[in-house]
Amino acid sequence: MTKPNKIPKNDPTAWDEFACVQGCIQQKMMHQEQLYKHFYASMMGLVKRYTNDNDQAVSILNNGFLRVFKKIHQFKFQGSLEGWIRRIIIHAVSDYFKSLKFKEETFNDDVNEKSKETTIIELSYDYNKLLELLHQLPPTTKIIVNLFFIDEFTHKDIASLMNISINTSKWHVAEGRKMLIKMLTQNRT
Repeated sequence: MTKPNKIPKNDPTAWDEFACVQGCIQQKMMHQEQLYKHFYASMMGLVKRYTNDNDQAVSILNNGFLRVFKKIHQFKFQGSLEGWIRRIIIHAVSDYFKSLKFKEETFNDDVNEKSKETTIIELSYDYNKLLELLHQLPPTTKIIVNLFFIDEFTHKDIASLMNISINTSKWHVAEGRKMLIKMLTQNRT
């Protein structure tokens, strides 16, 4: 394991990722708290894309961080720590909504997938307005649209994560896109 860039020793407030991860591996509460606080805002932002219920978001986030602390020994400093944590939190979100036992709808018809270049983010709406509209989508569609457009998962990855078929993932993306376009055009008038 290679230690990342060294932090100057004269700055006690500097974030020392390597020391923090090592402390978490040793289950030192101080380092776990430091990691949690360091990534709280960005990971809460991620979770809030999937739910607008604060209690639900905190529950999902805390379950995700518990997983992070259980698996922290697997982090090998070969990518960004934030990206590694983000992946675990996304799995926690997925598992939470799966546990609500959403009924899977299987659709076998081929859905034409438009290029990823036409993403929701490219529309001329601010992020908060898009987030508000995303929350109006049906729960499963909202999760899949978030995974596809914002987290840039492939349909294959989504199908594996959500335990659905690739065509079902494509259907949810197409349906979500149609619903969002309809909501956006209604808001313009």
